[in-house]
Amino acid sequence: MKIKQELIVTGISLDGFEIPVPEGLSEILNNAGAWVYKEKVEEDGDNPLKDYDRKVVLEDGKLRTYLTYKGKDNLNNF
Repeated sequence: MKIKQELIVTGISLDGFEIPVPEGLSEILNNAGAWVYKEKVEEDGDNPLKDYDRKVVLEDGKLRTYLTYKGKDNLNNF
């Protein structure tokens, strides 16, 4: 289902870090038709990062996301 209302992005956060909203972001997302309602599916198969731990840190004034593989069992499946 497409959302017919225009939405205004007032804030963005990533793991507790607040990110400033760039001017015009709402307009770009609304014009692109980026807002689509999807029912959330709680299945591990849908999450490509299920085998990784994620950590977001602020380093040198930049947000960085570190992904760490959780186990060695699936390394031979690639």
